[in-house]
Amino acid sequence: MARIRSLTVDEAPDAARLMLKPLADDRGHAPGSAGIQAHCPPVLAASRALATAPAESGVLPGELISLVCLRVAQLVICPL
Repeated sequence: MARIRSLTVDEAPDAARLMLKPLADDRGHAPGSAGIQAHCPPVLAASRALATAPAESGVLPGELISLVCLRVAQLVICPL
């Protein structure tokens, strides 16, 4: 089965590079899912907006958001 290769910050189109660079700076590299979404910058922008919405809304306490992220990482067996 063909797979879509994850783009690095340097390989990404300019519009996607602006969104990938902060992720790479924060984590040391751009996450694989973001690199795949970088093939279509509007998809990457929508994904980033969806990912940041809970924290920016102020509806959920930051501690709860962190606990949810931790639990999701456990469920998907995140190696980090």
